[in-house]
Amino acid sequence: MVATSGSAAGVVEGACPVPRGWAAGLPPKQVSKRVRGPVAAALIALSLAACSTGAPQAALSPADVSYRSPQPARAHFAVAEMASLHDMSDRQLVQRLGTPDFTRRDPPAEIWQYRSASCVLDVFLYPGDGGLKVAHATTRDRIKLGTPDNGCTPFPDQRSASAK
Repeated sequence: MVATSGSAAGVVEGACPVPRGWAAGLPPKQVSKRVRGPVAAALIALSLAACSTGAPQAALSPADVSYRSPQPARAHFAVAEMASLHDMSDRQLVQRLGTPDFTRRDPPAEIWQYRSASCVLDVFLYPGDGGLKVAHATTRDRIKLGTPDNGCTPFPDQRSASAK
């Protein structure tokens, strides 16, 4: 860029002219007082705008979880082996074990949970002919921090049924 004739010294063609009285790119004190207020107001406004943004939305919707109160009577729960639950319909499972203590819908699956003081029975159901079917069932020992335990009997009457 070349300085043009007739222009002020230090002004380059195509560049923004530096206001008179500015040295080394810094404004004189009287200009800084006029600029300081609006700049401070703009910074405060930007800070407040950052605080007013909404919380980020989850990328995935949470699983549909429903809690149900436990059923105290479980005399009809007498399953000796988990394999006997395989391929049962959801209606047959409710007839056999009663209403689950906890259900979770995680499409396409549903997880039904039956609980006792010492064990948890997890039943995994998937869509089948005419409704949900049991695809897998497993027990966990609640006392041993959820470790798998094939000897764990979720309810007292199951222990007596398996001993027969």
